[in-house]
Formats: sequence, C-alpha cells, structure tokens
Amino acid sequence: MTYDDSHLAAMIAADRTARGLGVRLDSAAGGRAVVSMTVRADMLNGHGTCHGGFIFTLGDIALSYASNTRGALNVAAAADIQYVAPAAEGVVLRATAAERLRYGKAGRNGLYDVTIVDTANDTLVAIFTGRVVEVG
Repeated sequence: MTYDDSHLAAMIAADRTARGLGVRLDSAAGGRAVVSMTVRADMLNGHGTCHGGFIFTLGDIALSYASNTRGALNVAAAADIQYVAPAAEGVVLRATAAERLRYGKAGRNGLYDVTIVDTANDTLVAIFTGRVVEVG
C-alpha cells in the first residue's frame, strides 16, 4: 500500500467502515486510489448477490481516498452509481478512482470517476461518479 502524505495516512487509520468491510488499500497518490474488497456472505442481498449498498460504499471509499491524496481535507458532496453486473460471494471487487478535474474557486471542487470490477475476470460491476468539496 502506498500513499503520499500523513493527512491521508491518518484518515485511513481512522476509517472504521473500511476496516469493518475488509477494504484493502492497494495504492493512493496524485488524485488516484485503488481499493479492493472480498464479497462476504453477510454482504449478500435476497437474490444471493452483493448488495448494491456495499458496492456503493466501496466506490465511496475509493473516492474519499483519491480526493484526499493532496494534503487537503475533501468530503463527498454528491455521488451516482450505475450497476452493470452482479457480484457473487467470494469475488474480489476492485475500485479504481481517478480525478477527472478540479474546478471552481481555487479548484476547491473535484469530479472523480470510479470503476468497480470483479478481479476474477475483469468484469465491470459498476460505474461510480463522485463530486467532492475541499473543506480544509
């Protein structure tokens, strides 16, 4: 796991949600982050596939880590997800977040694209788009 500043390191260390879900940070630097999570039995919905809320949360975690790689506190202001394919128990999902642009007064707003894939066959599971605001 790599990341480029103490601000992000402290944020990750305090992230109980990610830890509870078993989310692993693969890398985070320069407006990008890659995280992964294994779909557990307690994450399945009534159809026997990963509940969309867990997939959304994985995308949100990737957004959070990517947007906080530059030393300033950023928080999510909006997010949207498109579910493309289901994910089964035992599958490892990988979310890759990338900054699309910073805009507004002093670049305090940012747009991020997050792709979530099933690593076993590189199948696209969801497309997540998030907007963040720098607050500190």
